[in-house]
Amino acid sequence: MTDAIHTIAIVGAGVMGRGIAHLMARGGKRTILYDAAAGMAAKAKATILADIEQRIARGKAADAELAACSGNIIIAGELADLAPAGLVIEAIIETLEAKTTLFRSLETVCGDSCILATNTSSLSVTDIAHVLQKPHRFAGLHFFNPATVMKLVEVVAGPSTDRATTRHLVELVTGLGKTPVEVRDSPGFLVNRCARPFYGEALKLLEEGVADAATIDACLKSAGGFPLGPFELIDLVGVDINLNATRAVWNAFGQSPRFKPSALLENMVRQGRLGRKTGAGFYDYPREANAPAGHEPCDPDIFLRVASMLANEAAFAYQEGLASPGAINTALKLGLNFNHGPGDLAKMIGVAAIIDTLNRCAQDDASGRYGVCTALAEFAEQ
Repeated sequence: MTDAIHTIAIVGAGVMGRGIAHLMARGGKRTILYDAAAGMAAKAKATILADIEQRIARGKAADAELAACSGNIIIAGELADLAPAGLVIEAIIETLEAKTTLFRSLETVCGDSCILATNTSSLSVTDIAHVLQKPHRFAGLHFFNPATVMKLVEVVAGPSTDRATTRHLVELVTGLGKTPVEVRDSPGFLVNRCARPFYGEALKLLEEGVADAATIDACLKSAGGFPLGPFELIDLVGVDINLNATRAVWNAFGQSPRFKPSALLENMVRQGRLGRKTGAGFYDYPREANAPAGHEPCDPDIFLRVASMLANEAAFAYQEGLASPGAINTALKLGLNFNHGPGDLAKMIGVAAIIDTLNRCAQDDASGRYGVCTALAEFAEQ
């Protein structure tokens, strides 16, 4: 492997692939963009350039960005055109079969020194690597949408990934002005896994009739400093997307009660209430007419329950060796735009209060959902 990666190929020219290509080209990398659908890559480049031109007109971008993306993005007509790349990043459909088929082909096209990476957010890096002849040069490189804006990139090592591969990826991400967080392969990685309680416990509170969605959102924003409440975030991302992510993590963890999908979300998907993209979710859009106002003082237990579950799940991730407490804290703050990571929340609330909250909830729910992580105190102390 070379000490610096100068030519990068992106496979998949959808929203994520297009964003990653924009980021790489803007950062001065020769960027080869390929999509199996004819004309898709060229259309993606045209969209990138048009978006930059619009931002220039609004004073939000410079001509240099347009020139860099225009010159650095090269459209590939076939997979063989990716041969010069020192790194190939896959951003195609989220199915294991599609990804493994692609990476088998890439191994025949790319040189031995080329790093192969997947941008998957839900599939196992280990399972994808299983089909490769040289799994040591394969890793997850999980960008967040929009890739040009979001600071976090999860660098995910499978059991066969060698240290040189992750080192090159960390250096690349840092050089692009992003923050890499190294993660061991596990369902949902860090952010998608540890975010489940933020949504899941809020949904549980709604199901129990503790408060309505707008009140829960308002409480968490005021007490926890979250820029958006969980229901606002679900509507923004998509009710169906959130449900699918939860199901994936739930199934990957043997249907653990900690990740059980909410029946509320399942009903909303059946009704077509998918959030902002359909004009209706937990809120109706445009939202000005039904924005929350004049709520009763927030029940402190709303924040306490959600924050306790967040900290507890982060402690499980730490206990399992996914990442250090500091890395977990950074990942949640940058990946979800939280003002406070789970480690911050644990220090704010105190371990004793978290344990008391979880034990109290467990009295009404004996499923194991509220089991206290034995590494919680150790996680909170670091």
